[in-house]
Amino acid sequence: MKPARFIIIFSVIVLALLTAAVWYYPVNADFRTDNPYWNGSKDMNACYPAVPLPSLADLPPSADGNTLILIPYLDFTAGELDILSRFVATGGNLVLADDYGFGNRIVEHLELDVRFSGEDLLDPLFHYKNQRLPRVTHLTPRSVTRDTESLILNHATCLTNVDTGDALALSSSASYLDLNGNEKRDDNEPAGPLPVIARFALGKGQVILVSDPSLFINSMDTIESNSIFIDNIASITTGELYLDQSHLPPSNLTQSKNRLTSLHEGLSGPLGTVSLLAIAVILTLMPVWRQRKYE
Repeated sequence: MKPARFIIIFSVIVLALLTAAVWYYPVNADFRTDNPYWNGSKDMNACYPAVPLPSLADLPPSADGNTLILIPYLDFTAGELDILSRFVATGGNLVLADDYGFGNRIVEHLELDVRFSGEDLLDPLFHYKNQRLPRVTHLTPRSVTRDTESLILNHATCLTNVDTGDALALSSSASYLDLNGNEKRDDNEPAGPLPVIARFALGKGQVILVSDPSLFINSMDTIESNSIFIDNIASITTGELYLDQSHLPPSNLTQSKNRLTSLHEGLSGPLGTVSLLAIAVILTLMPVWRQRKYE
């Protein structure tokens, strides 16, 4: 076999193996319902009849009794914000879990005064393993916090502009917002208790704000009472439970899978089939053409 032909064949085999590895390797992007690793939410999705939502446009026109868990790490279009407003107004339960994403875009559009601080919430005294994993024990008994004794947060923030009657969970009095990132409580930094979960009635529905989306990942959803909190969220749903996937941060692997999916869909169409047949004919006839060339 000529060296050039060997290199071509070897390259094709390597490319095929890499493509197969990308295609079959599990998704590893944060919060994805098909991610089985520590940062995914496949475990939660397996416990409840949740519907992964590839686009907010796929929400039903009437949201009465449906629940949408939304983790907003990507920005929203004006049309998407209007969809969320209609979802809540028609009776939907919007669970907005954010720490450093675009949650404030949504609450502003919903004309709520509350905001996600976006600063690190630390607790040097009441925590799980370190102060970046604060333990929350001050919970107001409501439908979503029923039987919840303690929650463990992970690199969370807090909520601001929350009235006492709207707050469902507060951090401890030892907690604080680390404004300058030195992991020490300074005099100018807000101290606890600070609201981390709040509920607001809006239209026919409600908005539940959670200042840490990590509650829903595989490595956190069974710690202490976190699973009870998730179960309560599922229990308020009388319709469908949706998990938005369209505003999550894509990993390189996810982007590669999406490109392969698009390529597969393109090749499955009439034009793709004709193109593959043409390539197959060309490769089949190439030896004949080369033989004639040297005759």
